[in-house]
Amino acid sequence: MIISTYINKFFKTTLFTLLCFGMPVNAQQQLQKIGFVDIEYVLNKIPSYAGAQAKLNTETTTWKKNLDKMYLKLNTMKEEFLNEKPLLTEDLVKEREIEIKNYEEEIIKVENTYFGTEGKLFDLRKKLVTPYQDLVFNAVQTIAKIRKYDMIFEKSSSIVMLYTNNNYDISELVLKYIQKSKKEIEQEEAAIKREIAKKAREKRIADQRKKREEDRIKRENERKKRNNK
Repeated sequence: MIISTYINKFFKTTLFTLLCFGMPVNAQQQLQKIGFVDIEYVLNKIPSYAGAQAKLNTETTTWKKNLDKMYLKLNTMKEEFLNEKPLLTEDLVKEREIEIKNYEEEIIKVENTYFGTEGKLFDLRKKLVTPYQDLVFNAVQTIAKIRKYDMIFEKSSSIVMLYTNNNYDISELVLKYIQKSKKEIEQEEAAIKREIAKKAREKRIADQRKKREEDRIKRENERKKRNNK
């Protein structure tokens, strides 16, 4: 399905951008931990996602058929007008031209209602498909934090990956994470929060020690200056 392909491509591009540029990367690291994930593989392994995608495809097919009928009618109107034009009066010609123009505008309006930036496709995709996309994205984010990945690529994104070592493929890992219970997920997320809090405490302690050392050196320098006077 053309619409389905467009949706998947949009999601993959968005996800790839978020994963690559949404994570802080230490540029000074000589060796970075990198992985990649096959989003399409993960999504297709979720049974309920297939049902949501099928429903979306059914709706978009119906809308496309409605538009095809309207375009067919428009072409018929234009052909009949061209054939009859020599026999019509000037007023009738203008009337038919207005009729055709109005119908063209009606088609554009219907098309925007279906496939516009905030049309029915957008709303239905948000309702049916986006929750699964968010599920995968959140799983990748959590895995990246837990396992300390610096960057995760989307295998079928716009980036050309001429070779991939399967040792860096975390698709199964993402799928297993999604299939975990809510309790297990909460435990892992709690572990992340504890790790972040621990690092914050360590940084705070290190900053305090640095400040005390700077103050000590400052006092020592001031004492030396007084003694040299």
